[in-house]
Amino acid sequence: MDRRALMLATGGLLGGAGAAHLATAGTAAAAPAAAAGPVFDVRAYGAVGDGVADDTAAFRNALADARAVVGGGAALLVPPGSYALGESLLLGPGMTVRAHGARLFRTGNTSALIKNYTSGMPAVAGYGGAGNISVFGGTWDMRGSRFTSTCPAFVFTHADGFTVRDVTVLDVPRAHAIELNAVRRARIVDCLFDGVYAGTGTPTVPNRLEAVQITGATNAANLPAPEFDGTPCEDVLITGCVMRNSRPAVNSPYDALCGDHYVATGDAHRPVHRNIRVLANRVESSGAYGVRATDWQQSVIADNSIDSAAVHGVYVSSGSGNALQDIAVTGNTIRGTGSGGGIVVSNSGAGRNSSVAVSGNLIRATNGETAIYVSHTDGASITGNIVTTTRHPSGGNCQGIQVQRSPHALITGNHLSDVEGDGIGVDTGSTEAVIAQNTVLGATRNGISVASSEAAVRDNRITGAGTGGQAGSYAVRIGGNAVNVSVQGNVARVGEGGGAEAGVGVMAGSRGAWITGNDLRGWGTAVSDRGTATLGDGNLG
Repeated sequence: MDRRALMLATGGLLGGAGAAHLATAGTAAAAPAAAAGPVFDVRAYGAVGDGVADDTAAFRNALADARAVVGGGAALLVPPGSYALGESLLLGPGMTVRAHGARLFRTGNTSALIKNYTSGMPAVAGYGGAGNISVFGGTWDMRGSRFTSTCPAFVFTHADGFTVRDVTVLDVPRAHAIELNAVRRARIVDCLFDGVYAGTGTPTVPNRLEAVQITGATNAANLPAPEFDGTPCEDVLITGCVMRNSRPAVNSPYDALCGDHYVATGDAHRPVHRNIRVLANRVESSGAYGVRATDWQQSVIADNSIDSAAVHGVYVSSGSGNALQDIAVTGNTIRGTGSGGGIVVSNSGAGRNSSVAVSGNLIRATNGETAIYVSHTDGASITGNIVTTTRHPSGGNCQGIQVQRSPHALITGNHLSDVEGDGIGVDTGSTEAVIAQNTVLGATRNGISVASSEAAVRDNRITGAGTGGQAGSYAVRIGGNAVNVSVQGNVARVGEGGGAEAGVGVMAGSRGAWITGNDLRGWGTAVSDRGTATLGDGNLG
């Protein structure tokens, strides 16, 4: 299945035609319609918009009349100007806010500037709250570095249908720009998330400040908006957005463009979010992750550009062991990740993932232990990726692609170069892997290292393995007591600076390796065999 078909099958849309075109395609059919009802202009209620006068009362009165419209559907119009607000804007069902050219800023430690729920309202289950809400335009300045009580900018909970488009969110105090809690059909399109105030002088909790949090109604510690019935988020599109930090002297970057940090204490099982699409966004800097996909299924992360993520570029995981499945991570460009990896797919405890595709990504300058790491995943497909310049933060062995505890992996058509360690590593618990038609150039240790049984290493091209002069390096290494590994049709060349011991090395403890039909010309030792019952024939070298 090609990438477009895969993305459409999982509810996504193809990127690459430009964020504006993609955003339009992503919202035309499914986003809530703009309000067709009466329009309430805050200037008609006395708002001045000069950045000096307090416009709170004007907004309060306009919103009260808008919420009173029978059947909903009213619009709040905020003309260009600068509006000082001392309280939240509570939106009702079907409402639209139009604020292009306007700046709205807090004058105190209010709660969120935009929300669909407030304390004292009746509890709502499922998606039964105030929905079909849209916010178009506006610069929403939380002034978190001055009013520092923890507070998101927008909060939507327990409802269906939200669009936030062409919005800029600034200086949020220790929280999220947009919190999606137990919502369905949310569209976050062409927004800018610029800086979060993480606090000074007191310890902060790392990795908890996503620009867009996608979370579930688990308990009051997560969001005080009952019912706490475990409702997840479904059908969420984030596209065309930018996350950056333009005031590093004041703010910090968010820890991720989107995702969730929260694992509810005492909850037996965490809700799984479905049909999340993160498409064609740009992350210019991040305190931890570019995209953190926590407890997602049937989801797509595609065509994003992620620079300078301090830990991982894309991180797919479940902290509570939920089974994650049908996830595509495709077409992303990831540069300059820090202590972790470019793309990481994992799980905790006994949790198992399945049907995860990592394809067509470009990963450059990873400074963690792996450019692509997949663990606890059945039937992973890692295909057509370009990985270059992978380093270990302390000079140890890193790997361009590493698979652990993941049987039946397909690793094909990848191009890896300049790896400070092994080009491709298939490790413990990854039985019956297929490693085929990959190109590995300039790995300082092994080109391909296999430590799981029943693997097939086919038709790969490896040049310059062992450039680090590490003893026991090979173009292809079979170890870890692996059984019945076949190595066939590969071309391995010493290459400039190559210092590996042999073209193929079979380690002691390995049994039944089959080494046949490989082109190993130029090696002093073509095959170094310390294993048991190794079969070898038809190799050139």
